[in-house]
Amino acid sequence: MSERSCVLGCTVPDVHYATCDWYGVEKRLVPAKAELPNAPEACNGCAPAAARDGVLICDRCYRRMRGHLENAADLVGRMRSLADPRRATVYDSVRVSSGMLAESPAPTPADLIDASEDVMRSLRAWAVFVDPRSGIVGGMPAGAGSLAAYDYARSCANVILGDFDQIANDADNVKQLAEAVLVRHPVDDEGVRPFWSIIDAVGRYRLERPDAAHVVDADADEALEVSAVAEWRDRLITKDEAARAKYAGSERTLRRWREREGLVPRAITQGPMGRVTWFRESEVLALRETMRARVGRPTAGRSRN
Repeated sequence: MSERSCVLGCTVPDVHYATCDWYGVEKRLVPAKAELPNAPEACNGCAPAAARDGVLICDRCYRRMRGHLENAADLVGRMRSLADPRRATVYDSVRVSSGMLAESPAPTPADLIDASEDVMRSLRAWAVFVDPRSGIVGGMPAGAGSLAAYDYARSCANVILGDFDQIANDADNVKQLAEAVLVRHPVDDEGVRPFWSIIDAVGRYRLERPDAAHVVDADADEALEVSAVAEWRDRLITKDEAARAKYAGSERTLRRWREREGLVPRAITQGPMGRVTWFRESEVLALRETMRARVGRPTAGRSRN
């Protein structure tokens, strides 16, 4: 068990330092003490949460950050689809008494544009930081559709997730990544949000299908946290991903699986990253287990000489 604490400042609910005014107060007595004259400032827990082994953040931050990065492509694709001028709604037009528009309406709300650009810029910047040779060059074209945006965001997120543990084991890096993923940024006095993190954008625009999370992100004594669930539950992975050690292990093995084992691509897209071939993750993993089970066994259909 790690003795380090979460560098993002997380604490354990209802666990206090010995110097805290609420130390030793039973949970059932907290409301009564809070009502007393000159009661100390409320404290929900000040003892730091332990960091997960191998990283500098707690389990909850680790799961939440990875979860939001895994869903980032769905979020970007959704925001791009909402910004499609063929289905956009007029948000900031001004009407006069005659019912005519006083000025040309903006086809897409500024907040939606800002959120999409900030999230995509964060994903690209971190992907380039993690692996400058990853192929994430330039940026996503301004007129990219929702599918092209999804492809590009997924490529960026996959690069970040591939090196996530190393990022999470560096205090400065994980704090900066949390700023782009987990930190909420309130609007200023003029109603403008200075920066959109992924969680800001999810809170405003949601994912494809808002629903209760399948994996509850809360401890037994905490309230359930409801979050959006991506529409594609059976994850798609690119050909480059499928060739990694977690799956096929090499491009040569992946090619052999396609030629001899019947592995079939489920989508081929053309976008900012060029031509991208996609496979179902579950099918690649299932085939990997099948191939492992065959190790050391004779192949069916071959006779022994």
